[in-house]
Amino acid sequence: MKYQLKKIYPLFFLLLFVTRINAQESLRGYTLEKCIDYALKGNNVIQQHNSEIGESEYKRKEQQSQLLPQVSINSQYDRYIEIPSTILPGEIIGQPGEKISVQAGTKNVLDLSARLEQVIYDPSLFQGIKIARSNVELQRLRKSLTEEEVIYNVSHVFYEVMSSEEELRVVDTISLKQEELFQIIRQKVSEGASRPIDLNRIQVNINNLKLRKKGLINVIFQQKNYLKTLIGMPIEDLFEINYTSSELIEIADIFPSVTGYNYIGLDILEKQKSIIGIQIEQEKRKYLPVLSGLIAGGYQFQSDKFRITKDPWASSVVVGLRLRFTIFDGFAKRNKIKQLRFQQQNVDFQIREKQLELDANQHNAINQLQTSYESINEQKNNLLLAEDNYNKTNLLYQEGLIDITDVFNTESTLFNSKISYIKELINYKKSHIDLLKSQGRLRNNIKAVIR
Repeated sequence: MKYQLKKIYPLFFLLLFVTRINAQESLRGYTLEKCIDYALKGNNVIQQHNSEIGESEYKRKEQQSQLLPQVSINSQYDRYIEIPSTILPGEIIGQPGEKISVQAGTKNVLDLSARLEQVIYDPSLFQGIKIARSNVELQRLRKSLTEEEVIYNVSHVFYEVMSSEEELRVVDTISLKQEELFQIIRQKVSEGASRPIDLNRIQVNINNLKLRKKGLINVIFQQKNYLKTLIGMPIEDLFEINYTSSELIEIADIFPSVTGYNYIGLDILEKQKSIIGIQIEQEKRKYLPVLSGLIAGGYQFQSDKFRITKDPWASSVVVGLRLRFTIFDGFAKRNKIKQLRFQQQNVDFQIREKQLELDANQHNAINQLQTSYESINEQKNNLLLAEDNYNKTNLLYQEGLIDITDVFNTESTLFNSKISYIKELINYKKSHIDLLKSQGRLRNNIKAVIR
């Protein structure tokens, strides 16, 4: 028994250690990379695309199955209450000019047959298989485009949460400084070195910061719920984002030039144009003949009394070719081809429009990235000056050299400078995402987004 316990104890502590590690992982929260990974697996729209891809795959297989032999077995039983009559000319029985009614057949007829038909040549069918394959590729492209959109939206909302949480930290920091200043002024009021009205003004400021904090907490709550919806996480699940301040301020000082794009949306339009081209070719080939081979055989039982024996059965076997050729269809195919050509023309217009849009988006994104980079440096300098002014103003006020109004003004400037700096950092991150998206490189450069 003691030996068994010695074996169990290490396993127990190992399990406890692993559980603690998992708990720590949960407490650390979700990084942007983890949110994106979760979204690519759990987003409902992406899951719908997976279903559509599966459906299109089976449609392709359904189309290809028409190239295989088509085998069918048929059976039929007829019981004639009254045997049908056939009219014969009287000449065959020596009664010229008369019409003789003769019952032909038996009361019971049972047919059993098997039929095998194989397509030998059907150019329209071959084009249909090409269309089915292209539709599978089209569905995969649409899924990739949706993944790109999901990554884009998740990244933007993640940075919005970062911005709000950073602003909340600034409010907490300013609130702490206000509390410290409140204690200093209260001491000075008790000593008669300051006015009670100054204490009241500080209290009003503290109350306003508390209200702003409540508002930010509510905004963060809503943003996180939206982010959970985007990644496909249940709303009731606990969710915290994980990032570091250094991650927020990591920015590049090298800007890409306009080098073109590889946007999935363009690939989708090109694929649609290609499918329409195949459809046009398919309609043209419907004018060509269709050739198929046939093998059929069966047995037939006929008897007035339903007694299945060997004698009444008759067998038959047929082998043949079937050639189908459309001579005139009322111009249906010609009108269908003209419709498809107009559709192809519309896709060309969409491609040109999308190219213009992508060019504009790419130039705008690069310009915004450069502007944000320059603004970050300016906001950083403003923040350093605001912090220095605030610290010096506090010292001067404590020495009684300036009025508390100056303290409030420098504090307000410091607060706004910190918020502006954070927002500019977030704008830079978003601009980077916008640039990658405009170039069609977001899906394959996730690391560049989250670095």
